[in-house]
Parts: sequence; structure tokens; C-alpha cells
Amino acid sequence: MAILLSWLGFSAGFVSCVVSEYGTPTATYKAKGIVVSETNDAPIEGIRAVLKTRLDATHGMDTVYTNNKGVFNLKGWKMGTYEMDQSKMYVELADVDDEKNGWFTDKNVVVDFSHVKFKGSGWDKGEVEKDLEIIKMTPKE
Repeated sequence: MAILLSWLGFSAGFVSCVVSEYGTPTATYKAKGIVVSETNDAPIEGIRAVLKTRLDATHGMDTVYTNNKGVFNLKGWKMGTYEMDQSKMYVELADVDDEKNGWFTDKNVVVDFSHVKFKGSGWDKGEVEKDLEIIKMTPKE
């Protein structure tokens, strides 16, 4: 009987109520903002926003494009306690739609999560969000 139960995945350990936590803890990071023109405060549609852990990173954690109101919402995850202790991330803003909405100079914005409280607790650190509010991009001449 013991052999049959072990084949089915049962063991003497099922009596324990302790939940084991496997894997690496994670944290969710969110950044949002509104991109406008520096000259007239008009929202800019079609700006690519990329959430990065480092400025020199070739890949981002999330990529979105601003809507017709200039709004973007990014979401990314960090894993492991070392990564989660690094409180700065970056949003890379790039004008990639040719001259559709005018030409704008690319911009990097520092996102400092050091003074923002995480929602949630336990094995995973939880979720943190930072509102970058209004970000102005300079038109190219």
C-alpha cells in the first residue's frame, strides 16, 4: 500500500501544514506617465516607452506606446533579493513613428522606487507603482 501511494504522489509529508516556498521571490514594478510636447504641452501619441533595469540594457522589461492622450503604463518584474534591492529603473522614451506627430528627441527618465511602499507581503515582495506624471519631450529642429 505504501508503494502504491508513493507512486501516486502521496507521502508521510502530506500531514504537515507548512507550505514550502520554492523558486526565487519576485516583485512587480509599474511606471506610468503622460508624454507631452515641451513647446505647447500637447499630448504625443505613438512614443515608444520601454521599462529597463539599466540604461545600457539592450532589452526592456516591458514596451508600450503612448495613446492619443500621451499616456503610457509599464509593468515589469524583478527576481531575487539582489535585483529587488536595486531601487532605480529607467523609462526610455523614443519617437519611432517618423514624422506622424512631429519629430521629438529621445529621452531617458530615471524611476526611483526607493521611497515607494510595496503593496503585499510574504514570499514575493509585492507590487510597487510610480507615477512619473507629465514628461516633456523636446521637438527636433
